[in-house]
Amino acid sequence: MTLNLAFKLRSLLAARGFNVVMTRDSDSATEPNTPNPLTLDDRAGIANHAHPVACLLLHATASGNGVHLYSSELDPTSGEPSANPWLTGQAPWVVQSQRLQKQLGTALTRGNIPLVMSRASVRPVDSLTCPALVVELAPDGSDADSLNDASYQQRVAEALATALVFWKTQAQPPDRLPETSATPPPAPAGARP
Repeated sequence: MTLNLAFKLRSLLAARGFNVVMTRDSDSATEPNTPNPLTLDDRAGIANHAHPVACLLLHATASGNGVHLYSSELDPTSGEPSANPWLTGQAPWVVQSQRLQKQLGTALTRGNIPLVMSRASVRPVDSLTCPALVVELAPDGSDADSLNDASYQQRVAEALATALVFWKTQAQPPDRLPETSATPPPAPAGARP
């Protein structure tokens, strides 16, 4: 269901001039020509390399109602590098992510889609160096089967796309980026790259 939502959103955004980068385009969740699935660090690396105006991590849950938007639980910083920049790459972007969360929330509310906004530590959000949110699709009402409803997914995708078009014109980097770039942690000894 998240992949169906992602395809709907990608189509709407591409039609509006966005270059959409997805970390998967099938349910196998693997890189082309390799048997190994992408790790959360791999996904964050792909997103960071693309330098996106926003990054949305799509999830689904059978509990709750509507759409749940989560921004990082990290405390905002003015860009000072931390001891482990990979795990706190989002910190300079937290304020922008919260602004994006409000904007997406407004669009979802206008679309009559119930909304929950909160903060959470969901990997790989804390490693992303751009405005980033978890978008969790919950049922439309009390029927868990509504998660698979194409018209419900389309309403959500249209609200998100509308907000992202507006967001693209106003997105700003944090006051100061960390001097060290957020790169994935080194692979454990003996691990294959």
